[in-house]
Amino acid sequence: MIIKLTTTLLLATLTMCSYAQKINVTVVAKNDKNEIVNNATAQILRTVDSSIITVKAIKSNTAFSLEKNTIYLIRVSAVGNITLLESFSLGSNDTVIVASLKTVAKNLDAVVVTAKKQFIKQEDDKTIIDAEPIAQSSTNALEILEKTPGAIIDQDGNVYLNSATPATIFINGRELKLSNSEIASLLKSLPASAVSKIEILRNPSAKYDAASSGGIVNIVLKKGVKLGLNGSVDISHFQGVYGTESVGFNLNNSNNKLNTYLSYNFTNRTNFLILNSEQPLGGAIRIQQSYTKFPAATNYLGAGLDYKINEKWNVNYDMRFTANNNRSNVQNDIVFVDKNNRNLNLGKNQSLVSNTGPTYFVGNTVATKFKIDSLGSEWSSSLDYSYFKNNNQQHYDNLTFSPISRFLIGDGDIQNNKNIIAFKSDVVLKTKQKVTVEFGTKLNFSFSNINAKFLADTTGLVKYVNTFQTNSFKYNETIAAFYLQLAKTFKGFTIKPGLRFEHTDIVGNQIVPASNAPFKIKRSDLFPYLYLSSGLGKAIGFKLTGNLIYRKSITRPFYEALNPFPKYADQYTYDVGNPNLRPQLTDNYEFNISANQFPIFSVGLNNIKDIFTTLTNARADTLFRTWDNLGRNKEMYMRLVGGIPPGGNYFFYLGTQMNMINYNGVYNGELFKYRRTSWNVFTFHNYKVTPTLNVSMNGWMRINGVFNFFETKTFGTLNFTANKSLLKKKLNVILTLNDVLRSNRINFNVDVPKFIASGENYNDTRRIGIGLKYTFGLKPKPERAPAFGAPVEGGN
Repeated sequence: MIIKLTTTLLLATLTMCSYAQKINVTVVAKNDKNEIVNNATAQILRTVDSSIITVKAIKSNTAFSLEKNTIYLIRVSAVGNITLLESFSLGSNDTVIVASLKTVAKNLDAVVVTAKKQFIKQEDDKTIIDAEPIAQSSTNALEILEKTPGAIIDQDGNVYLNSATPATIFINGRELKLSNSEIASLLKSLPASAVSKIEILRNPSAKYDAASSGGIVNIVLKKGVKLGLNGSVDISHFQGVYGTESVGFNLNNSNNKLNTYLSYNFTNRTNFLILNSEQPLGGAIRIQQSYTKFPAATNYLGAGLDYKINEKWNVNYDMRFTANNNRSNVQNDIVFVDKNNRNLNLGKNQSLVSNTGPTYFVGNTVATKFKIDSLGSEWSSSLDYSYFKNNNQQHYDNLTFSPISRFLIGDGDIQNNKNIIAFKSDVVLKTKQKVTVEFGTKLNFSFSNINAKFLADTTGLVKYVNTFQTNSFKYNETIAAFYLQLAKTFKGFTIKPGLRFEHTDIVGNQIVPASNAPFKIKRSDLFPYLYLSSGLGKAIGFKLTGNLIYRKSITRPFYEALNPFPKYADQYTYDVGNPNLRPQLTDNYEFNISANQFPIFSVGLNNIKDIFTTLTNARADTLFRTWDNLGRNKEMYMRLVGGIPPGGNYFFYLGTQMNMINYNGVYNGELFKYRRTSWNVFTFHNYKVTPTLNVSMNGWMRINGVFNFFETKTFGTLNFTANKSLLKKKLNVILTLNDVLRSNRINFNVDVPKFIASGENYNDTRRIGIGLKYTFGLKPKPERAPAFGAPVEGGN
């Protein structure tokens, strides 16, 4: 029914190409002295995608012919004045718009346009967050995500937005195609200073991969900016129980056609994780105390170029390289005591585990863009190749002290290699009838090869191959996708239906031990999408916009969840995949409201079928963590955000999100119903004390959280930052205090069929930091030209 409805809407939208009734809109530009500005240029833009409809030089008799009862954006610019960008709503009569421009300081060699960045804003179906204020108090990209408003991070590094399903992580618009643990490791090795902004798509359109049921978090890295020869040098130190040091630079160079950039960062960091837990097993209680230390040294290199072939063609190359020398040392103490008499010791075991080995990640992207016409139509294509390699050398000593003294020594060589190739091509066509047509294709190939060889010794004399841990596994994934999407705005109402087709071909084969039954997933799916938007009037001076969204998506099992061979975690815990996992399908419905492009309210429903997640099963004294399809989950959520927008000396936002989870299915072979309501509160404050001193505070709190049925008590963090500019704002001194209240400690419990446990975990989050950033550069000579070049007639 939904597919038929969406197809009908697609065809109906194609027919809406006739002109709507129009009115004349006259634009008058005045300066701050209320004088007419005669050298101004005005651009009229669509609100749905900020594309330019028409550009004209403003004269006394110049008028725009625009659709009545419609919301537009207008950008007015004039030499010697600050550019103005605002939205306006038309009625049914001819209108005169007066654009009030502010004069910039005189005696400048060039016009300098300054504007305060909006920390958080809504553009169509995308929330954009400026990462600069958050990066100042962070050491890596994962910490930035932890402080991103509305994002929830669990102890494994998974990012949650609207749903109990983790969000898909992109870097520069490309999916990483790595496991959750590998993504967390990569984000920890990505310096905070390299991140420009965070884009959150809670309900991605048909243009994006359907395998993003939990939404998309796109981390946009800094690239070259068109300011001639310029750059910056950063150095910082954060001190908690252990220290983290970072130093790096960014260099940009640009001329009329060629723009290049080069950035490098070195980080030496050390962290720890403490895990304490208790779990009843039959007549005993298993008490675990684990301490893990994570020292690591990371080199990050980013480089690229952008070349303008002519006025229509543009080509660029972008490269990211990370070399991370990972190490970890774990001491895991486990004691078994009598359930009725905790003073009665039934067994004692200690495990010492060390891991060391380099991890490499390199991403290469070649992209082109062709401007088809002056309306904003374009054709863009990209070819992306990524390589991930991890060589881990593991050594462990399992020492049993009682009831029988014995030991087990093991050595492992684990090699993990991934090659990922992605090609996509997108066409955006904008017609004079104000219809936007988008279509494109994407091919994604992922090849994984995992080999683990373990030797064991129980005598101290002879090592033998541990067949329980030794395995070799190959995983290949091919996904081909095609999509069509339309957008039309008329009488203040926007409709954007879309349809995406994806064919999935997954093959996994266990080489060691030999298996003649490789698992396969081969299927084709249609994913409809519908976006409706309309103005809702004004409230206390803010223009309100309402959006209604429907989306269907899929979550495919990844190789770690499918690999049936046991993976050693500790002496009593193994991770085991399930080759019979089925994909998870989600229908999402959401209504949201934004005020002046600021998201203020959302309410939605995720209806999830064949939900798969981790489950734990206790067998004797050993835990097996695996994956299974549990049944259905209906999850309702509501999000509310408010505050003072940027523009003055002080601004803030405060938001909360509520999730109601309702599982109905099977857990460990038993019927299982589960209901839970959780809350997330987040805030950000910024105060400009003087023109050269800014102070900010950000924080979040999680109340009654749930991650894979692990229920958490209240925890969160509160961070402070002070930024002082010196030497004509070329030098910034940044002081930060993270987790001031030491409240980022997770107390958890879980009570599901065949598994009960409780405990706490925390790491080195309470830190004080100081950073220095020096900016240098030469700016190009000003060009003697109007702000937007010669007036261009387009559209009307």
